[in-house]
Amino acid sequence: MNSLTYRHIADPTNEQLSEIANGLDTFGLEQTGGEAPARVAIICEGRGSDVIGGAIGHTLRQRLFLTQLWVSEKNRSMGVGAELVRRMEEHARESGCCDVVVDTLNLKAVSFYERLGYQVYLVNPNYIRGFDWCFLSKALGQSGAENKCAKRGGNEKA
Repeated sequence: MNSLTYRHIADPTNEQLSEIANGLDTFGLEQTGGEAPARVAIICEGRGSDVIGGAIGHTLRQRLFLTQLWVSEKNRSMGVGAELVRRMEEHARESGCCDVVVDTLNLKAVSFYERLGYQVYLVNPNYIRGFDWCFLSKALGQSGAENKCAKRGGNEKA
């Protein structure tokens, strides 16, 4: 252990960060028996193929993790965000997911998701000074998959 070196890197490069992320990804794959997240994105385009919004997430073990949702400021409050979430939920159902989870530091986003049927299940108060970290979920009603979802437990192997 005496031969180890530790370096503080103030502004790491993407390559330096990817070494750490790849190591963690490899460990995660070992833990899930090789089951990797399936990434998904839905993009909303306006005139001239300009991207005005989008949603990014991944599915893993019958759950959709909605990791990012963005709508350009001039296109907000027009239903674009709700439609992006609806389409992500549709993808989740088609992929056999039982639920969707999302987290946010934005209280307006919490209200938005609650209007779409999501429920707060965890709050980490003052996670970043002045901001609560909120976790929300929504069960997806599925014919034929409901029994599978009800049986799903904690740490079982797929």
